[in-house]
Amino acid sequence: MTLERILLVVVAGSFLAVAGPEPRAAQDDPRLDDLFERLHATADPAEAWLIQSHIWAIWLDGHDDALNALMHGGAQAMQAGDLDAAIGRFTHLIEVAPKFAEAWNKRATAYYMIGRYDDSIADCMKTIELEPRHFGALSGLGLIHGARDDDEAALFWFREALKQNPHMEGIRQRADELSREIEGEPI
Repeated sequence: MTLERILLVVVAGSFLAVAGPEPRAAQDDPRLDDLFERLHATADPAEAWLIQSHIWAIWLDGHDDALNALMHGGAQAMQAGDLDAAIGRFTHLIEVAPKFAEAWNKRATAYYMIGRYDDSIADCMKTIELEPRHFGALSGLGLIHGARDDDEAALFWFREALKQNPHMEGIRQRADELSREIEGEPI
C-alpha cells in the first residue's frame, strides 16, 4: 500500500469517526439524575464540590475519541488565550455533534470572553435547551446580563442557576448583592 493510500484510509477513517452516527449526548447520561439529586440533598461543601466535578466530567465527555479531541483542543486554545481558535474548534464540534450541550456552552464562554454577548446568549440558550439543568450556562446568562448592566435579568438567571446547583457560592453572593440592590433584601 502506498503512502498516499495509507493517508487516504486514515483521513477517511477520521472523517467517518466524526461524521458517523452521532453518539449519545453527554447530558443524556443516566448518572446525571442521581448526581443532581445528591447535589440538592447534600449540605456538605466538600461533597457538593465532588458531585459538581462528576457532573462536569460527564458533560465534557462526548463518548467519542474524535469529539473529545475537538473538545480538548478547544479548551486548550481557550486556556492559551487563542479565543478565535477555540471558537473555531467548538464550532466544528457543534457542526458534527449538534446535540452536545457542552460544546455550545464552551463556545458561549469563548464568545463571552471576547464580548460577543448576543452570540454567547444564543449559545447559552441552546445549551439549556439541550440540558435544562446546566448551571454553568444559566449562571453564564447571569454574567452576560450583568456585564450589560441589566441587573434584573442577571438576578433572574443567577436564581435559575442556584435552583439547579445551590452550592455555587460566588453566584449566591452576587445574587444576594443584586437582590439587596433591586428588591431591598437578599434571596
